[in-house]
Amino acid sequence: MTSTLFVAFLLAGATASFSPGPNNLMVMTSSAKFGLGRTVPHCVGITLGFPILVFVVGLGLGELVVAYPQISTVMRYGAAAYFLWMAYHMLGITMGAATGRERPMRSYEAALFQWINPKAWAMAVSFVALFVPAGPNRIANLALLALGCGVFGALSSSTWMIFGLGLTVFLERSGLEKYLGMILAGLMLCAVVLFLI
Repeated sequence: MTSTLFVAFLLAGATASFSPGPNNLMVMTSSAKFGLGRTVPHCVGITLGFPILVFVVGLGLGELVVAYPQISTVMRYGAAAYFLWMAYHMLGITMGAATGRERPMRSYEAALFQWINPKAWAMAVSFVALFVPAGPNRIANLALLALGCGVFGALSSSTWMIFGLGLTVFLERSGLEKYLGMILAGLMLCAVVLFLI
């Protein structure tokens, strides 16, 4: 990867990784509901899962998705259905009133979620097309791209976890903690709208 491509990746990667999306909304929701420590496995799953997706897309899977746009449509509706399910469960949340069945997402679940995450696919296909030139060094460049995506994933997930903690603190101080479930459900519904437009 040339220095020009590297700088371009830094700019594009930072913008895409830190902007609101399914992964960021989910880790913010998880840290607001379960705390930072219990959300770390979720972040680990994103940090490992997205680079694996990028690498596999770079090996040729991305061309399949481009050739058959129906796959993208199925992924969008699958992610939207998952977020609607999450929103339904978020409506019953009150601070400190978690039932025994509630838990944060596990690492492998967060890693597998990347395969139906429309934003992850769009980023992976775009990044591979833009930043992995053809040639004898393609696999090495693809590995570097995947590594860079992992670094951005860790940084953005950590940042959004802190946002979730900040949301909890704000609601507790303002006396609005009883509305946490409605706020988190609203965020999930916003994500569903973004999936479907």
